[in-house]
Amino acid sequence: MNTDHPVAADGQTARLVVEDLGKRYVISSKRPPEPPRTLNLGFTRVNIPRLSLPGGSREDRELWALRHVSFAAAPGSILGVIGANGAGKSTLLKIIARVTRPTEGRVSGVGRVVSLLELGAGFNPDFSAHDNILMNAAMHGISKHEALDRMPEIIRFAELDDFLDNPVRQYSSGMYLRLAFSVAINMRPDILLADEILAVGDIAFQERCMQRVAEEAERGLTVLFVSHDMAAVSRLCHRALWIDKGEIMQAGETEGVIAEYEESVLRGRSHDKPYGQAGRRHMNVIAEIASVRLVNAAGDEIGAAPTQEEVAIRIRLKVRKPGAVLRGFADVFAKRIAVFRTAQTEDVVADRRGLLDLVVRIPARLLAETTYTVNVTVYTILGKEQKVVLDNALTFLAYGPDDDAAKLKRGVLAPHLEWVAENPRGKRRRKRQKSIV
Repeated sequence: MNTDHPVAADGQTARLVVEDLGKRYVISSKRPPEPPRTLNLGFTRVNIPRLSLPGGSREDRELWALRHVSFAAAPGSILGVIGANGAGKSTLLKIIARVTRPTEGRVSGVGRVVSLLELGAGFNPDFSAHDNILMNAAMHGISKHEALDRMPEIIRFAELDDFLDNPVRQYSSGMYLRLAFSVAINMRPDILLADEILAVGDIAFQERCMQRVAEEAERGLTVLFVSHDMAAVSRLCHRALWIDKGEIMQAGETEGVIAEYEESVLRGRSHDKPYGQAGRRHMNVIAEIASVRLVNAAGDEIGAAPTQEEVAIRIRLKVRKPGAVLRGFADVFAKRIAVFRTAQTEDVVADRRGLLDLVVRIPARLLAETTYTVNVTVYTILGKEQKVVLDNALTFLAYGPDDDAAKLKRGVLAPHLEWVAENPRGKRRRKRQKSIV
């Protein structure tokens, strides 16, 4: 990160300035290469070179995850970054954290940057909490002596006194988060980047995190906070930045930006260019997939799924032609493994134009503590059958409580199944009695 003294648009010195930032990815074609062509000369074969004609079709295509993003953040400011999944929020934070290099533009900032972009990132699962704290401190240029001085406060805030010497692979996701946040905030950063993982953990700890962030901001900490929890953004953030399809839609006072974003979500509005999609697979003449959201039992959008509670995937459609029959499918993946497909058992007839929500509920105690990705397909039938598809429509983390029964980190599902203890001798005795009768 450039450490020149950046200047904000109002002429005041800023802690962080992002100027015309862009990130481009090249998506390779999935077509297999053509076999080489040869000419048989009788005594040998000669390869025939392929000719590339000017103006020929390209096998690769470009995808801009971010484009023309510019903003400034002053010391002590808390900037909320909001937008749909896949809008480019995490890409922005990764560039600022120097995890990803930008294609164009630049980031200028002053001071130490600490990021909370992925649960457990920077931790060695086989090390204890004590050793991981020292390792993280060294990564941020903090001496061992200084890290040991901060150790009691880190452990106290994380509430891990009884597990200090345990390997962190034995921790639940909530314990992981408490340790990661406590380490990050006690490294005394100048800029803190917090992604959706702050939505993990119990409500009491979330409130403690919010309070601590607010206190550090009063001392000059600059925070970029990405969240789907609009109530948390409204309560914590001084300003908000709404990103859609990699571009800034609006930036300014928090309440106004949130109101515009929520109105857009309700109306199902989006850019003409679909993000990350080849062509317009997410729409046809009958319907369009406007959004896909993870919601709780009350219907509020959330960024992470508590494994002990029921959650739902809400597919919002824009129906263009009434009278069409609709049927939804959701494919759920974890670690690139297809976990399950859920299909709508009864067709729905769209009786009017406008918005229509298809909601599939995921029962409590089914998901494991891992990250899930959802692909969505909706079949539309009006005379003939067609479909609209949105791949990577939703990504979310599932997390559990700290009790031992919830530490099911292996596998991609953790269903709550009934276990019983039986005496096999008693079963055989009952069978013999039945046979005698």
